[in-house]
Parts: sequence; structure tokens; C-alpha cells
Amino acid sequence: MNCVLRSLGQSLFVVCISVMSLVAVNGTARAEKLRVKLEPNVVIIGATYNGATVKVTGEVPVNSEAVVYVTGHRKDTEFKKKGKALGLLWMNMGTVVFHNAPSLYLIFTSLNADVQSLPVGFEALKNEISISPAGEDKDFLFREFLKLKTKEGLYSITKGAVKYGKGTGQIKPFTCTVTLPSKLVPGNYEVHIAAINSRKILASAQEVLKAEEKGLPNLVATLAFRHSTTYGILATVIAIIAGLIMGIIFKGGKGGH
Repeated sequence: MNCVLRSLGQSLFVVCISVMSLVAVNGTARAEKLRVKLEPNVVIIGATYNGATVKVTGEVPVNSEAVVYVTGHRKDTEFKKKGKALGLLWMNMGTVVFHNAPSLYLIFTSLNADVQSLPVGFEALKNEISISPAGEDKDFLFREFLKLKTKEGLYSITKGAVKYGKGTGQIKPFTCTVTLPSKLVPGNYEVHIAAINSRKILASAQEVLKAEEKGLPNLVATLAFRHSTTYGILATVIAIIAGLIMGIIFKGGKGGH
């Protein structure tokens, strides 16, 4: 009798564990399938490009904060380290390399988000980037790196960019206006959405944002990199014509020199 009860109890325990696992898996699957849409998903960089905006919409769990962040391709970035030689003259004192640094890192949150406690952001990025040579003051160099990238508009944190709509059930819609810098270069960028609660990412998703060069900038780049001889000839001809025109305009009655 005891053996029968023990077997029955073990069977019920296994069934309960299986059901709980199924619920957990299904719940995770639902949470991870965030709805995200970009409008537009292609940005055109033309002769008059001076920045652009992209509308990001989607849904996150009601008990979370939506954080949108845009990242560019990662690469090694070199900087010259300045210092005083013999305490007198400012000179290059070597090269510092930031490894795995994204070319673009823009973060957009709601007004309620505590930026310092986010699992994504500058502090998290500092842990992802390594600096060589070893032994350098990483905290100081990273702060200087951030100052430079922020000044260029390539790194930023914008609060109040995420707005929420009326939630239904366990989800709530959001809208985020992503502002892209004027120094954006052609390429593919990743737009990430993270649903965050208690400093943890409950769910995430990403979409690809393309930046394409069109018009005159694309023509100049194509000539420069694919038809260098033609580009050189045209540049020389344009320079000569421009010089002649400027000479005619400013010559006036003073005669030639």
C-alpha cells in the first residue's frame, strides 16, 4: 500500500513539475515576443541631411518600463594620449585603443525611468568595452571617451522620449521618438527595445534600421572610392573653374596680380 501511494505521489509530483515548466516556458515565450515597429525603417542621407527622427512603437508588459536604444557597428577606436613631456610641452604620449566600442549609442526612456539603475546604458557599456594598453585608468579614459562622443552627438541619453498608451490586460503600448544625429553615416543600425523591471530585462526585441546615402553625397563617395581617377580629374577641373570665377569676381578695377 505504501509503495502504491509513494508511486502515485511521485507521478503527481512529476506531472505538477511538467505543468509548471510548460507554463513558465509559455509565459517566457509570450514575454519575449514584443511587438516593435519602425517608421520609417530606412533613413536617407542626402545633401541636405541634418538629422532625422524615427517613430518606434510597440508593446511591453504593464509591470515594466520600456527602454529603446540604438547601437551602431562595433569597432576598435584609437585615440592619441596627450601629456606634458618633462612637464613643459604637450605632446603625444602614446595611443589608447577602445575595443568593441559601438559607433552609435543612443538611449531613450520615459520620464519615470531611473537611468543610473538601468541594466543598459553607459555603465553597462563600460563593462563591454576594453581599453589597451593594460594598466590605464579605465574610469577616467571612459569618461573622456563619453565626453567626446556626447559632444559629437553619437552617444546620448534622452528622458521623456517614451510615451505610454492605455494598457489592456497584461500589456501596454508605447511610442518613442528616436532622434538621429547629423553625423550619422550609412550602414545598418540595431534598434533595441527592452522591458525592464527591478533592474532586470523581462523581455527584449530588436529591429534593423538602415541608413542609405542618396543623391550628391552618394555620387561623390562612389567616384572617390570606385573611380578615383575620374574623381581626381573632376576635382581638379572644378578647382580651376572656381579659381577663375573668384578671380573675376574679386578682380574689380585693381587689375591682376
